[in-house]
Amino acid sequence: MGVFNLFFLKSRTRKIVNEFKLDNKKFYSWGMKRSGKYIRNNNQQEVVFIEDGFVHSFGMKKKNLPLSICYDKNGIYYDCNSRNDLKEFFKEKLSKENTTRAENIINLWKKYSISKYNFPSFIEPPSSPYVLLIDQIFGDLSLEYGDAENNLFKRMFEFAINNWPDHKIVIKIHPDVINHKKKGCIHSSFYLKPNVIVIGDVGQINKLIENSAAVCVVTSQVGFEALIYGKDVHVFGRPFYSGMGLTIDHKVNNQNLEITLDQLVFSSLVKYQICIDPRTKKKCEIEEIMKYISNLREASKSFPINLEGINFTPWKARQINRFFYPITGKRLKIFRRYKTKMQNIIIWGKNIKMEKYISKLKNYISVEDGFIRSVGLGAELYPPLSLLFDKKGIHYDASRSSDLEYLLQNFNVNRNQIIRARRIIDLIIKLKISKYNLRLKKKINLPINILNKQIIGVLGQVETDNSIIYGVPDDTISKTNFALVEQVRKDFPDAYIIYKPHPDTESGLRIKGTKDSSIFENADFIANKISVEHLFNKVDRVAVFTSLGGFEALLRGISVTTYGLPFYAGWGLTDDKLRNHKWAKRRTRKLTIEELTFITLAKYPLYSSVKFKCLTEVENIIEEIIESNEEKNLEQFIFKNWGFLKESWLTRNK
Repeated sequence: MGVFNLFFLKSRTRKIVNEFKLDNKKFYSWGMKRSGKYIRNNNQQEVVFIEDGFVHSFGMKKKNLPLSICYDKNGIYYDCNSRNDLKEFFKEKLSKENTTRAENIINLWKKYSISKYNFPSFIEPPSSPYVLLIDQIFGDLSLEYGDAENNLFKRMFEFAINNWPDHKIVIKIHPDVINHKKKGCIHSSFYLKPNVIVIGDVGQINKLIENSAAVCVVTSQVGFEALIYGKDVHVFGRPFYSGMGLTIDHKVNNQNLEITLDQLVFSSLVKYQICIDPRTKKKCEIEEIMKYISNLREASKSFPINLEGINFTPWKARQINRFFYPITGKRLKIFRRYKTKMQNIIIWGKNIKMEKYISKLKNYISVEDGFIRSVGLGAELYPPLSLLFDKKGIHYDASRSSDLEYLLQNFNVNRNQIIRARRIIDLIIKLKISKYNLRLKKKINLPINILNKQIIGVLGQVETDNSIIYGVPDDTISKTNFALVEQVRKDFPDAYIIYKPHPDTESGLRIKGTKDSSIFENADFIANKISVEHLFNKVDRVAVFTSLGGFEALLRGISVTTYGLPFYAGWGLTDDKLRNHKWAKRRTRKLTIEELTFITLAKYPLYSSVKFKCLTEVENIIEEIIESNEEKNLEQFIFKNWGFLKESWLTRNK
């Protein structure tokens, strides 16, 4: 027994027991697998049957840990002769509230195109009328325990040919059969019959179901999914959803029970399953899982097929792959050079040398750090919790539109999104969230004699940064921190000016500005090693070129004056010195702070949890930031000074 327990503790079953926080005192059998036979036959212990749920995963690769599991104290759903819990749930009448919920789940299932295995892309159906036949893997336990003898797939095929002589017969086979990894149940000789179309592609099956004249199955879950779409479902075995008046049964089924589709859906997807939200590792409801899958599919649209990363270092490729791999099943390679045959490329930031190829490409994507990035500086190689993928440009290049500018100009934020944005703002203020979330404790002690003066915080930037180069037009102000403070002094001669250097230059990770040492001539106080949050508590106004700190100040209700054209300028929320510049003419819409926040922090970025290793939402990232620490790894120590050394070399060799 000791050896058995040692094996059991290391099994996938045990991992799932831990993941779903099940009672460790119970004994668990993974369905009717042979590995659980000893547990099932031991009458002296309480046995619980668990199995992959009806909504398993999203992505091109099958996940080891499912999004949901079936939990049964008496059997397992695919064993037609067992006294399983699902059969008992079917007998229960639904309340009005639960009926409404079941109807909502059905609508969401179709709206979000949900299946057991979920993918970024869809399998396109044939244009001619067709009947859909679902093949299964030979030896599947649902066949063995679903009263499915060997000849049923042949009977199903012959029935379809005879019953629909004027239709195409679409056989959907498992991709592993095409790849010769496993054996299917529909004999390959049937593939060559007239009017037969064989589909073995990996992809979402919903359109195949929705556009079919009917669906034929033996025991496949696809039959259950076809019922949700209101299809005639011909069943040749005895799956859990058959024999209750919803299916056309070709095998005698003596359940003596008739149920509604609402009962079937509620019992199967709500009562019989346990769902885990991968973004929080907490139990959740099926509706949240369906919405999560929809979010992932939406995120997958950021990445076209055959995307090639150009000139990525190992570290940057690894960070982008945290966002890219979970929804595409592919990884960007390192140190790739551009080749003329490439059609879809992704680059870091703005690369002038690469932009000459834009007209030759289908997709040109720029990626940059997000607006709520990490606990620690990007220059110190703290992994980003958010990235921005932009197909039109990049948010800091004000000379042309970007995906963010397009959304700010055109996207209509609905009432629920406004409410969500307000909650995000409140969370940011309450938890003191910023881009880098540096935990600095030094305070500003202001003199008493400035009580009647306007206090302005001027936020310095790295002068070699692209946000300065491309966010401040050449025909305006000089692009130095000194020039910014000097202009603020001219515009606000009686103000008390606090200058806050950029943390990258303070830490020696990036080179200082050309005249930073002279800024004290126009500033009353230099706020070294001061958190931006503490500065916000002291000032009446913030002045910036393009610093993200201006956006963070807006969230806190602080007046902001811009001397460049950051993404948040031009929408009626800031005092813009370049409001009449030609670059600003594209921005004609007036936005509320909630609209700006939703589009900028919820709609535009992608977020990836380091803790849970999955794509997530901004609210979860904020929580992760609060719980995280700033421990450095060896790679961070080795490359700490890379940015400074590179900029110093470029400056000397101009």
